[in-house]
Amino acid sequence: MNTLQDLEKEYNFTYPELYKQLYTDKMLDWGAEGNGWYTNVFPMLKENPPLLLFGNDIEIWDPIAYHHGIREIINHEVYDINPKYRMVPFAKNGAGDLYVFQFDMEVSGEVPITFFGHDSDAEILAKNLQDFIFRQLLESLTEMDEYSMFEGDSEEEIKIHLQNQLNTHRKYLTPKQVEILEDIYKRDMFEYTYKTSNGGEFEAKGMLTFDELEKIINKEIAFEKLNQRFDYFE
Repeated sequence: MNTLQDLEKEYNFTYPELYKQLYTDKMLDWGAEGNGWYTNVFPMLKENPPLLLFGNDIEIWDPIAYHHGIREIINHEVYDINPKYRMVPFAKNGAGDLYVFQFDMEVSGEVPITFFGHDSDAEILAKNLQDFIFRQLLESLTEMDEYSMFEGDSEEEIKIHLQNQLNTHRKYLTPKQVEILEDIYKRDMFEYTYKTSNGGEFEAKGMLTFDELEKIINKEIAFEKLNQRFDYFE
């Protein structure tokens, strides 16, 4: 298993063109994993960040290195996924949940991106990879605390990281998406309070509130299945 074409042929699917471009541009390469990644690899990646290095709790997979994980989902070896759903994972979060291409919902070449909870349901996050990248870049601005990839950096350093990331991501976004991000990056970081659906109240620090995030998402990347949840067992 040496190329994307090998994966596509073996499992009978075709990656979106943007994903293929990201792979060709080596944007999916986060460096070798290991105990020394954060201290030895991460500092070198900051100047030319690969895909969503400073995203919202996400780790991008190297599709060749993780082809066994792709096989497990496609062939339903781990999860009892209903056969009507055809999902191909490309990233995960710290809890082991997956981000997948939802090929069974593809429309006119647009492959939705779904959040696949390993012990819960699934949620459709964007109609295509481009919008998902934009959404991730926005979400990373809502809580820039000790649990984010910005931990330990000054505000000045954080803004440098954001600009470096935008420089490497610019070609994969629309001009309007780039403009929105550039405007937000001009802000100073601020503290704010937000409420959860169960009535809880929490403090956060960032450049974007959750209310602002929701408005931007609903305006800029809306489509009929946005944020829909479903049980992938059924």
